Amino acid sequence: MDAPSGGGQRLPGSAGSLAELATVVLAGLAAADTLRLEAVRLTEVEHNEMVWPELPASAPEVNHPVDLAWQNIWTRNRAALSDLFGVYEDHGLRFVDAEYLGPTEAFESFVVHTDCWVTLQRDGELLPPQQLFKDVLDRDGEMKIFRYYEP
Repeated sequence: MDAPSGGGQRLPGSAGSLAELATVVLAGLAAADTLRLEAVRLTEVEHNEMVWPELPASAPEVNHPVDLAWQNIWTRNRAALSDLFGVYEDHGLRFVDAEYLGPTEAFESFVVHTDCWVTLQRDGELLPPQQLFKDVLDRDGEMKIFRYYEP
């Protein structure tokens, strides 16, 4: 499914494909490079101003504040990165493939690919698929991660 046209606002740090996104993440984890990992994740401004207004949770009758939603994402992301560094830092892993196995949810100016999995290789041996991140925003072919997930 193609992403809806989102207009002029660009997503700095975004990747052009799921494979590119996963490759950047793996390199960032291997180097414990928080800046690289954060560059491919939605920023607070992107979440609050571009994504949040289109999500069902933003409806006034739901009464869920955007700052609480962002705080939840930020807190869970920090915990996940801490765990992921221990698993993927300097372990000689090589990217093989990335795919999303869940549904794609279409919104007005973007789509969300769900249930993303990454296949890695170590010393020529394929490892079971890993879920480094789960949901990816795709806006006009520019992809960013919502948050990282605990291994």
